[in-house]
Amino acid sequence: MRRMTLYPVRLLAWLLAMLFSLQAAAAAPEARLDRTRIAEGETVVLSVNVPADSDGVPDLSELAQDFDILDRSQSMHMSMINGRTSSSRGWQFVLAPKRSGTLAVPAIRVGTASTRPLSLQVLPAAEAAKLGPAPPVSLEVEVEPQQPLVQQQVIYTVRLLSRVPLSQPRLSDPQIKDAIVEHLGAEREYSSQRGGQTLRVIERRYAVFPQRSGQLDIEGPVLTAQVPDPDQRGIGLGQRFPGRDPFADFDRLFGRSGLSGGSLFGQTRPMQMRAKRLTLQVQPQPPGTSTPWLPAQSVALNDAWSPDPPQFRVGEPVTRNIAITAQGLSAVQLPDLPPDLPAGIKAYPDKAQMQTRGDGDTVVAQKVIRMALVPAHAGTLTLPEVQLTWWDVATNEPRTARLPPRQVEVLPAAGVVSPPASSVAPDTASGPLVTVPPIAASGSNGSAASPSSAGDAEAAVWPWLAGLFGLAWLVTLVVWWRSRGSAPEAVAVRATTPGAVPQPAVTLSRIEQVFRSNDAATARQTLLHWAQARWTQDPPRRLDQVAVRLGSEAAMVLDEIDRCLYAGHPRHWNGAAAWDRLAPVLRRESGQDTAPGDPPLPPLYPQGT
Repeated sequence: MRRMTLYPVRLLAWLLAMLFSLQAAAAAPEARLDRTRIAEGETVVLSVNVPADSDGVPDLSELAQDFDILDRSQSMHMSMINGRTSSSRGWQFVLAPKRSGTLAVPAIRVGTASTRPLSLQVLPAAEAAKLGPAPPVSLEVEVEPQQPLVQQQVIYTVRLLSRVPLSQPRLSDPQIKDAIVEHLGAEREYSSQRGGQTLRVIERRYAVFPQRSGQLDIEGPVLTAQVPDPDQRGIGLGQRFPGRDPFADFDRLFGRSGLSGGSLFGQTRPMQMRAKRLTLQVQPQPPGTSTPWLPAQSVALNDAWSPDPPQFRVGEPVTRNIAITAQGLSAVQLPDLPPDLPAGIKAYPDKAQMQTRGDGDTVVAQKVIRMALVPAHAGTLTLPEVQLTWWDVATNEPRTARLPPRQVEVLPAAGVVSPPASSVAPDTASGPLVTVPPIAASGSNGSAASPSSAGDAEAAVWPWLAGLFGLAWLVTLVVWWRSRGSAPEAVAVRATTPGAVPQPAVTLSRIEQVFRSNDAATARQTLLHWAQARWTQDPPRRLDQVAVRLGSEAAMVLDEIDRCLYAGHPRHWNGAAAWDRLAPVLRRESGQDTAPGDPPLPPLYPQGT
């Protein structure tokens, strides 16, 4: 009797356990792949489903090791079976494998529960090609040369080959460390026959400049795009095996859309693939070669003048542009050319202009060095030869680009007349030489006067001339006698100011006014006028000559004015700050550095002594 009583209890407990286990199984998340075998470069869709009342979202952190997540979406599902309604939530993830082989899709945790792990087989492209037609999309990469010199141009080419329309394609740049990468013109697009099929080819070229010797790894670019869904079009790897979709040909005939890249109803899927990695062995710079190191296909030097032809004049700038043009180099590799000029010319270089452009096969770089040349004195000067040594990568030998020397004739400054090379001066030691033209006297009949009549006239004039000269001598004697008394006083006045300085026509207040207006050109002219009036015996014609006389304190200020005027592009000049530095020097030179409160010096010769 007791055994019959325990049996229903055990049965009820077993039923309750089965019910709870079924509910737990129903609440567990479920994961599945739309395909378990794909070719390298194809994508797969991972679906994760949980009941609608479950908490949490899928944790995909474990997927990052072998997969890139290209796209994700979320959905809700409701169903009614035998009058009972059920709902669930789902996530779809488009995965791109990072490598070939058998990859594990780890358990995906959703809340407190996890899915079961899955596996995916990714076939290499070569192996997948043996199982059926070539993949619809592929990437090719090549490099030339494979053993370049350090800083030598390397041409890296990537080709995208596709036999299906692509929607929203994006191709990244290759990733290269310790190298300069430049695009070589625009992309090329053409068709190519491969294995009896016509492929659309998009080609992109890069110029790579390794910056160190040794092994150089080039990570291939990554392609992302929308491609027709293989399950809908029958062209994916999943349709190369038994069980091929019988409606694939129908789809291919009526479902193609050249505009969207998918089927008639836009049935596409995202894809991602990476080109293979390439490794280069970069050779070091050959021993004994010059610096800067310029491995190139060609290097040329050219110059241009403004004005053209150039006319050199003391104190006036002439602009020289030297252009370095190199094939197979980037502009950042081109060096500066320090001015090697004779002592009679001062250079004011401007910021160099650089440009790098690609013509599709190589890069062409240009660097234009602009400088203003200001001659210091008149005469014949020689601008020396300009040289630049580079390395010819075609012949593996050094070469030198040259600009020949140039002889220039520097004219005197404007307004200055050069003395003649040789001249004969009259002897004026005994007084000025005066030439009196003969006086012709005419008679009433127009004939020349006779000697006898001329002699009579001369005899009549002499007494009067003698009396006139005697009177003039007496007047001169009286004036000299009266001036004797004031002569010592005048000498004393001159002696009281032995260091008197001639007052220039330009005042310091005028110079200050010009400086504070921030007009560098007018400030230069005003300073020169002041200096020429200050040193009349040897007037300066340039600011550097003024700087020599004013000293190092003023030299920096005057050099800033010249640089502002001759350095090429207009620059702002702070005249007020320049005046604050220059004013003490000018006041000291002009004898105006005495403070207003100081008492005047006593006279050298006081009156009454």
